[in-house]
Amino acid sequence: MTDNPSSPDRLNRLSRDMLANGTVYKLATARDGAASTVLSMEELQASRRQFLADQHEGEDVWIFGYGSLIWNPLIDFEERRYGQLFGFHKRFCLWTRIGRGNPDAPGLVLALDRGGSVKGCVYRIRAERAAEELDILWRREMLNNSYLPRWLRVQTDQGAVNALAFTIRHDSPSFAPKMSAQETARHIARAEGFVGPCRDYLFETTQALREEGMPDRMMEQLTALVKAHAKE
Repeated sequence: MTDNPSSPDRLNRLSRDMLANGTVYKLATARDGAASTVLSMEELQASRRQFLADQHEGEDVWIFGYGSLIWNPLIDFEERRYGQLFGFHKRFCLWTRIGRGNPDAPGLVLALDRGGSVKGCVYRIRAERAAEELDILWRREMLNNSYLPRWLRVQTDQGAVNALAFTIRHDSPSFAPKMSAQETARHIARAEGFVGPCRDYLFETTQALREEGMPDRMMEQLTALVKAHAKE
């Protein structure tokens, strides 16, 4: 992979158009190679249909974001609230060998794991647009089938909502067991994929949490450690 951000195998930043027109899918399958675990477009749609029908006629749908969905949601939503989910916490437990890493130097991104609680944002999507918006979301989050989507109860200052959240699959080959903050930072510092450096994902998420009034000690610690690696 080239370090030139204008190269066709490197995105400046993930965009909705790149998800909708299949650019991300093509880059992911090309990077993953012959033994690709990337789900096909048909498999992605079939997976989404397990959670929401094509002709959804029920209530509006809520999505819970705890990482990059906070600062780059890419979905068309009607309302945004702050929320807290109990019973899960976020941690860097998902290896990325495509978007924010590569096979030789995999990166780490956030997923929800059991225990504790996590603050984030919930987005309300109109019922008539829900299937289309979830298809965009699936192309972003479910490409290598490492998340287990769940409907979970999220508390907001205007009451609880049932929101779709992406939790880690412990049986996924991309599941990363617990490791020290130093080891986590080392992987994040050196990894880079077609979406960009893994460290940028960390930095932007940490900054977004600060700006939204949800500063996170773990994220701040990792940010300091990764920046220290850059000076070595």
